[in-house]
Amino acid sequence: MRLTSYSNYALRILMVAAMRRGELVTVQDVADSFGISKAHLVKCVHQLGVWGYLENVRGRSGGFRLAKDAGAITVGEIIRKTEDGLDLVECFDAETNTCPLIDVCRLGALFKKACQAFLDVLDETTIADMAANRGEVLSALNNDWPGRTHAPRRLGAL
Repeated sequence: MRLTSYSNYALRILMVAAMRRGELVTVQDVADSFGISKAHLVKCVHQLGVWGYLENVRGRSGGFRLAKDAGAITVGEIIRKTEDGLDLVECFDAETNTCPLIDVCRLGALFKKACQAFLDVLDETTIADMAANRGEVLSALNNDWPGRTHAPRRLGAL
């Protein structure tokens, strides 16, 4: 299983917002810090705002901040929202399934159980948990990472 970049970016955005503790964060801050395209992040920030996770403030001095308590947002719920289904195999989707073994195969049930276990673990972790090692994250973002070629990171004010 591989999660999309969209899920990864959404989680990073929420983690940074939690670390800012109510202060506005700009999309450019996150883009510079992680070397991610600003255009991709804008989509994530907008959608997270639509879902009610972020308060998005427009304008020259705008940005975003958490609209909910970080301890009330689980990683599992974000993954469920950002991933377009978690169908590991084609038989998970009855509309597109072409497997003739659907009624007798045990593999599908095994994959469903494994996927549910994966989500159960993610449901135990909140955005607050992700942001709990604030000092280590800041240290990593403020030091040069091997092989980094993007602009300097700007989250030092977290």
